[in-house]
Amino acid sequence: MSMEPEPALRQAVEAVAALSADATPVAEHTAGGLWRLPRAADAVTRALRSGDRAVRDRGWLMVRTRVTEEIGSGRDWTREAATWLACGDARWEESARITADLAWRARAEGRSALLFLTGGHVAATDPATPYGRALWHCFLTTLRYDFRCAAIEEFFTGVSQPLDPYSEAMRAFALLGRSRPEGLGLLTAVMARAAHDEKVVHALLHGLWLGEDLPGQPERMLELLRAPAFADGLGAEALYRRASALRRLRRFDEALTAVQTAIDSLDPGQTVVHADCVRERALILAERDLHRDGGTRFG
Repeated sequence: MSMEPEPALRQAVEAVAALSADATPVAEHTAGGLWRLPRAADAVTRALRSGDRAVRDRGWLMVRTRVTEEIGSGRDWTREAATWLACGDARWEESARITADLAWRARAEGRSALLFLTGGHVAATDPATPYGRALWHCFLTTLRYDFRCAAIEEFFTGVSQPLDPYSEAMRAFALLGRSRPEGLGLLTAVMARAAHDEKVVHALLHGLWLGEDLPGQPERMLELLRAPAFADGLGAEALYRRASALRRLRRFDEALTAVQTAIDSLDPGQTVVHADCVRERALILAERDLHRDGGTRFG
């Protein structure tokens, strides 16, 4: 016989269930208010342990909002995130999605995960557990955002245990970013396991974008953009990568279309991606003009 939850818990559970599952600014603002309800933490725990994916996603929205408050406070948000991911027994896909978004936000606010985590401490945690995996994801993703390929390679020295696909994508990113051909083999292996996951494919695209003179580099980028992860269409960041690949192939008109579509689809707060797209557009125009001038001069 199941017991009816007490009124405060019932109110919190119903409020969490009524949230939008989309991580919009409005939904995050609403979720922040819900944390002030009595028994909010218990309601979030219930949501995370639900077998209903939609309810679980609302729980993760509450977690992102809670950790965002920790970021703003200047406290160690990485362990707060890991604690909640462990509480919800997060799958690697959930951990990748949540920690990647939080690491980006924290870095933008001057609260980088690297202020709270060291390679030695992270390496000492078990990446097979949701808590340890979350710390690995926070640490490695932040190194990726900082373009610290050498630090990622060093971290993986001596690591031999099986890892989740997102962690392996961080290793591939570092190799590709340093233009190491062995990164291509790892890319293929990771894609065989996780071509459905957007965070994984974005990390691999980032590595290909950063590297130089890898065999078939722009063609491989375009191939990744056809992965199942993008079955619902390309977002602004993916379109930016597409524009870069097309520019390298001298398909300038297509590249301009891709980068302009990216710019048009950006939210007002995506200022960093906007700046990247504007720079890419300038590169496309400059290389197109140089190519045309060269063809006129030597044709």
